[in-house]
Amino acid sequence: MNTLYLRYAVEIEKTRSITQAAENLYMAQPNLSKAMKELETSLGITIFRRTSKGVIPTEQGIKFLNCAKQILVQIDAMEAIGFPEKQRERRMRISVPRTGYISKAFSEYIACSDSSDDMKVFFCETSSLKTIENVRENGYNFGIIRFNSRHEKYFSDFLSEKNLDSRTVRNFSANAVMSAEHPFANLEQVSYAKLSANCPELVQGDEGIPYVPEAVERLFCENRNADSKVRRIYTFDRGSAIDFLVTVPDSFMLDSPVPESLCLKHGLVQKKCVFPDNSFSDVLIYPVGKKFSKTELSLLERFFSSARTQDVADILDGL
Repeated sequence: MNTLYLRYAVEIEKTRSITQAAENLYMAQPNLSKAMKELETSLGITIFRRTSKGVIPTEQGIKFLNCAKQILVQIDAMEAIGFPEKQRERRMRISVPRTGYISKAFSEYIACSDSSDDMKVFFCETSSLKTIENVRENGYNFGIIRFNSRHEKYFSDFLSEKNLDSRTVRNFSANAVMSAEHPFANLEQVSYAKLSANCPELVQGDEGIPYVPEAVERLFCENRNADSKVRRIYTFDRGSAIDFLVTVPDSFMLDSPVPESLCLKHGLVQKKCVFPDNSFSDVLIYPVGKKFSKTELSLLERFFSSARTQDVADILDGL
């Protein structure tokens, strides 16, 4: 039996997708499918079956995969004996909201990484629902999602349904981020109703809430004047949003507190924004029972510290 086939099968189980597993393994999907067919034929069992929710192991497949994982642990241990100085390779897939403090913390982590290590890291900035999908279905190590406190119960139920655990990274009130040339840039604080009535607002075009598709739009409709014009620009890229803020100086967007170094770099300011529902959370999500590696914990420490989360050490000890 080719031991590589064991790794292939374990990767398919992890991702629940032959397509994603093939991408993670850097091989063509037809080749992976052929390898799995050969493995199943040699064993005389069916390891996986296709469902509407992805590829899942059969009862016999579960038993096989448990044995395969034990064998792979022993193989890795034997290889470590023979190659004690072998370079470490860090592979991570991370899915996060489009926000400044996380991207800054990630950049600093990479800048401080040991240059002698091999590294392959995928950093995906996307919506909360897509992050949940990435962690649950697409083989991502972990993710961070963002939601308004009003919608916490929807996300809590959805994470439980998807067999995902969570840990709060930070709670915050959103600031209004705008150009230093913005008409309201000299104010100490500004109401969301006043901003949205007079200025174009940048929002993420793929925001969504489990079970209630229109919940995000309804939240902000309730917090703006009913008779004001609605001028919203839907974007899917944080870099484009920043360019827009600079180019259209009367525009604004709501975001978690942005590191001052990023504001200075792009000529932006951030102001306290007043509205009744201004309470948000960034939450770490990961599969139930996951054991975080030292590399993952090192990156998470950056995220929590950048968010100025209290008791970072205690939080990481619990992961």
